[in-house]
Amino acid sequence: MRLATRLRPAAVNLVRALPPVRGRGRLASVVNAAFLKAGAEPAAVALMSQGHKLLLDCRLFSHAHALFSGKYDDHKVKALAAFIRQGGTALDVGANIGFYTVPLALAARRVGAHVVAAEPFANNLARLRQNLELNDVLDYVTVLDFGLSSEAKSEWLALTDDFQKGATIGNAAIADANLYGDRFERVRIRLAALDAVWAALGRPRLDAVKLDIEGHEDSFLEGAVRTLREHRPVILIEVNRWFYERRSLDFDSCIAALLPPAYRVFEVTRGKVKAVPGLAEVCDSDALLVPAEKSGALPL
Repeated sequence: MRLATRLRPAAVNLVRALPPVRGRGRLASVVNAAFLKAGAEPAAVALMSQGHKLLLDCRLFSHAHALFSGKYDDHKVKALAAFIRQGGTALDVGANIGFYTVPLALAARRVGAHVVAAEPFANNLARLRQNLELNDVLDYVTVLDFGLSSEAKSEWLALTDDFQKGATIGNAAIADANLYGDRFERVRIRLAALDAVWAALGRPRLDAVKLDIEGHEDSFLEGAVRTLREHRPVILIEVNRWFYERRSLDFDSCIAALLPPAYRVFEVTRGKVKAVPGLAEVCDSDALLVPAEKSGALPL
């Protein structure tokens, strides 16, 4: 093992020990870049603040941040996990390498529930399974090797900016020509509609959904109308209006029109859950959509 790889854990611990002051994230980025330049292996196992471990790639900003902070959307994960009940299911759509899937699986194990994780890109899928095994939660997760959309079909997936840094895992997006043209490498993936596959999963109840699929959220909702109407899960959805603007769509009205009736909108910021009038008022990167009858269970 190279010296830089051996020394990096000590540097990580030093950065984590610093008080949460302005500039700590920038310092972590500088330290991480210095270790990579010195020959440290990109792969590193991070002990996260919620008690689980993740095998990461330090060439990617979000992974390096998780390594040096031990955090990744902790408050949002906890808010979503609070709705998982015994016998129920959490669905992670766009599971990537398991940033949400792993802590949700640990929460599911504690209450006697289950997680279904959908990830169509083979390299991410392999790392997801490694991270599930690393945390001994494979038995609590059903992994789908396809994405969820409006219908069953194959589609091109663009391997976006993360893959320009030498990584073989990272964020990717359905390759709509209006988004990227020929800018990025593409791979072919399989898609299916949740309404068509839910019964085959044999899960009695859907409690919570995390939805982060880079502008394809409306297509998922179109293919999940019946399941969402029947189960009325809490939904944590990425709010990235840029993707919808490129398709001449208004994110806020588009998503609102596809939801079952009587859903309320919340933001989870700085550890607090705050109600907002609607999606148009969401300023955070995610919105928590909660059925009116379940909003009393929120950790306000």
